Amino acid sequence: MYKKINVRAANRLLCGGQIINISSVSSDGIHDVMTAAWNCPFDADQVLVVLDRGHTTTANILANGKFVISIPSEKDIEIINKVGSVHGRDVGDKFVWAGVKPDSSPVLNLQVLPDALAYIECELTEKEVFEKTGVCIGKAVNIYVKDGLWNDEGSHFAEGMKLTLSYVHEGLYRINGREVSI
Repeated sequence: MYKKINVRAANRLLCGGQIINISSVSSDGIHDVMTAAWNCPFDADQVLVVLDRGHTTTANILANGKFVISIPSEKDIEIINKVGSVHGRDVGDKFVWAGVKPDSSPVLNLQVLPDALAYIECELTEKEVFEKTGVCIGKAVNIYVKDGLWNDEGSHFAEGMKLTLSYVHEGLYRINGREVSI
């Protein structure tokens, strides 16, 4: 037997990707960070994230072509829910609003949430696609991973993947097979 589900729930059957935070800055110098779940690799040195075309982050990336993806862990659930619950256009600098002392990414010099598992500094490619669809493709210009989470011999993030969050629904996440909620 199978249970019929509303077609509007198709996205709940697939994992859109691990939870990430995306940092950007406006042309006026206002820093922004958001939480997103729809992301995946696009090529060896490129990532893909799907963003609402009306979001502050989208406008920032379109304006200056740069962003940083941070990969949070369980200890970050409270802050990722906080920065993911409001629009930058409503609160201004989200780091200030959330009371977070940010770190700075070394190459693009964007503010990022501190102590993430890893960071990917990106430059926008395919600007027209992003403008039309909200599909943002970024080319990695720098990647840095917390010590002990990257395997140099096998060139993989297996230890880090055990700590990443997958979004389930409204404050419910999965980490390495177990549910965590706030």
